[in-house]
Amino acid sequence: MGVHKSETLPDVTYWLGLEIAKVDPVVDLDVMYKGSLELDFLYQLLTSKAQQHWWRVYGIQLSPVIINNAFFRAISMLHNRNIEFTRSRNSKETVWVKELLKR
Repeated sequence: MGVHKSETLPDVTYWLGLEIAKVDPVVDLDVMYKGSLELDFLYQLLTSKAQQHWWRVYGIQLSPVIINNAFFRAISMLHNRNIEFTRSRNSKETVWVKELLKR
């Protein structure tokens, strides 16, 4: 069981990341990252949904530690990706590539 738990964390993180990305209206990750009522609500909703999903599909009872770590890793991962995306859109390299593509 110990080996299985270590494999589960990345899977739950990825699954939660996809669920967070599907939330409508779109989650403001800057606000979420700092903590908010929305973050608390999303945490309650999605961690419960993940528990149910893992139990129904895999017959696995996720530990609160796994669920907690996975949720905050997913938020952090999406937030960092957002920052990188924003940086890349405003970089000189992007302008160079856009100019190249216009030709």
